Amino acid sequence: MTTKLENKSSVYEDTPPEPDPKSPIDPIETGKTPLTGKRLALRSVKKQLTDEELAQSGTQKMLLEMLEDAENEADNMKTYVSSFYEADKKAAILGEKLNADKSIEIFFGVGVGLGGAIFGLVPFFWVKDVTFGLICLVVGLSLTIGSCIGRAVKR
Repeated sequence: MTTKLENKSSVYEDTPPEPDPKSPIDPIETGKTPLTGKRLALRSVKKQLTDEELAQSGTQKMLLEMLEDAENEADNMKTYVSSFYEADKKAAILGEKLNADKSIEIFFGVGVGLGGAIFGLVPFFWVKDVTFGLICLVVGLSLTIGSCIGRAVKR
């Protein structure tokens, strides 16, 4: 008696039994049951209740519990959605601040570059005419110092 069971169990330990291809196990493959719900074990269960089944207190309690669970989950989703919108708003604000910082850096670079270039032309124009040299000195220094002050104020 025990030898037959042991022989069968040892055979199944190595390889699982193969399903019979003529009788599908999955109700999805049969096409008889509509796809509703997430539990595979409950897909083929009849889901419509009769008036007598609805009149039972156990059924009513289960339906009320399921309704409460659904309402709690909806409340959780509402808080999640509101926190998502808050985070999205913060991300947009920080993105705009980052863009403003980039533009300030660009203006700083352009101001220092142009100011330095004009300041570098001072000796050339000083030899030709002192007035042009003085103008280049004032414009170059004012661009360089102004862009440095603008960057320091925005930080």
